[in-house]
Amino acid sequence: MNDTVTILNKLFLALQNVRFYPSTHSLVQESFSALFTLLQSALASGKDFSFGFVENKLMVNGQPVDADPAQTNDLARYFEILHVDNITIQPGLTQSELRSFLECMSTKPEQLNESGGMKKALTDKGLRHVQANDITYGRITGDKDKRKDKDKRKEKDKQETTAADEDFIKALRRSDKSMPVAETTMPMPSPEELKELYAIRAQFKSEMDRRVQEATRHYEIENKHLAFEKDKMDSIMRNVGEGVVVVGNDGNILMANPAAEKLLGQRGHAIVGQALKKTLKEEHSLVLSKGSPESVTEIEVAGKDDETRRVLRTSNAVIEDRDGRTIGMVSVLSDITKMKEVEQLKSDFVANVSHELRSPLAAIQKNLTVILDKTAGEINNDQKEFLSLAKENVERLTRLINDLLDLSKIEAGKMELKKAKTDLTTLVRKTVASFSGWFGEKRIKYRLQLPDQAVELELDSDKITQVLNNLLSNALKFTPAEGEILVTLRAADPVQTPPACPPVPEPSSCRPGSSAREASPRRVEVSVTDTGVGIASKDILRIFNKFEQVSANHPNGVNGTGLGLPLAKEIVEKHGGKMQVKSEIGKGSTFAFTLPP
Repeated sequence: MNDTVTILNKLFLALQNVRFYPSTHSLVQESFSALFTLLQSALASGKDFSFGFVENKLMVNGQPVDADPAQTNDLARYFEILHVDNITIQPGLTQSELRSFLECMSTKPEQLNESGGMKKALTDKGLRHVQANDITYGRITGDKDKRKDKDKRKEKDKQETTAADEDFIKALRRSDKSMPVAETTMPMPSPEELKELYAIRAQFKSEMDRRVQEATRHYEIENKHLAFEKDKMDSIMRNVGEGVVVVGNDGNILMANPAAEKLLGQRGHAIVGQALKKTLKEEHSLVLSKGSPESVTEIEVAGKDDETRRVLRTSNAVIEDRDGRTIGMVSVLSDITKMKEVEQLKSDFVANVSHELRSPLAAIQKNLTVILDKTAGEINNDQKEFLSLAKENVERLTRLINDLLDLSKIEAGKMELKKAKTDLTTLVRKTVASFSGWFGEKRIKYRLQLPDQAVELELDSDKITQVLNNLLSNALKFTPAEGEILVTLRAADPVQTPPACPPVPEPSSCRPGSSAREASPRRVEVSVTDTGVGIASKDILRIFNKFEQVSANHPNGVNGTGLGLPLAKEIVEKHGGKMQVKSEIGKGSTFAFTLPP
């Protein structure tokens, strides 16, 4: 019975592929080959293989078989339209006969009926080992018995016809209230009445036939339109450069274009209808299944040999029906290996150039310092002013190069964090204090909200200070005079709210009282909030790209390298934390990052 179910499943799959794809497609060739092999094995015993329907119940070799109604209902309807009771496949079946049989089954039943039915189609194609039968089982009788049965059937048909005519007339009389209801006293209609009734019935039949033909023509036009749209979509899918894979809820691959087969290492192999995990290699299955249903993921997979690797990017999206129920997932695959190689070459070039520039800049900076300290001799005020300006620009260029080198180290995975137990509260307070002079110059008020107890974490204090410097520097740049900056340290999931420090001129005077209870957060959050120009929502993701600046919102005279925020984000993530941004045009921004304990 398992072999029978397998043959039926392969038959349904082959019919589906023949209807949807050209005969030269790999899906058609593979499903046809698998079906022919199974049928040859089943017919090897010399017995026929037949299948049909009895009251919409699938019967194989005279035995009922449990099958998926979604597959069998269409086939049962197909048999009903063609008035076919069962199909019998006999030993000696050839590949050409099986191919012709599948082509017949893929033809619309209405077209087959117009050309004489399934029997005539099989006969015209010369199929000697495939037969369409109207009746599967019958009682074998002698010639006399056959003639008697035939005469009885004719007499019965005549009686039924007469009875049907009488019932038709009775029904008409009952519908007319002027006619008597009692059947025993109802008179027989006259020949003129019968003629009129027959004319009405003929007119009714003609009208029904006309409407059926109109409906049939309408559906034929719709089917042609759908077939055209399907062919157009198939052509697009076959020629699109990106790989497209559709996976059902059961984990089976419903659709895959040639580009996807190539990217997944299955070029020339039919994977439609197969289970995802059984068909593909483990790493290729991971490409389609990794991440959330709606996500963009990058993953490395093996190339043509052991020494090469490819990078695939998969964009996943959930497929829903009209009722909002999830019915599958579509994945778009892209080979971004070349793009990654170009990015790596660019990063290496920037890192090498930056490294080569660091030494001469250090020498220039040292010489300027010697001159400004008057170690090499006296200088006048004009010379001192120009030399100080040159030194500031050298220091700025040095910071830019250091940022570039730090980013290159992080991207290459070579940056090592020098973690140590550090009081984050003290670190934040000292960093903000270093900006107090600049806050005073721009008449910017600043506040601190820090817990009174020490918050000790394992972190690289220099790198976290670098993150805070970048965030405070941006807040200072984009906050106008008389604005306000708030720096907060709190538990990311606190039990209580830490007490707030009132506005003070110097951060060293902020000393919350001892009445606050001690908090024990699992993660801490540091945030810097300003009342500056703000960032548009469409630009928030861009600000973390290297050399990216949202110049449209820059105040006059404000510029930068576009490396501070990308570097800060990388450092935070290197610590196992996360950077977040909230902003609104004209109201300011909040940059926050979390750190694990």
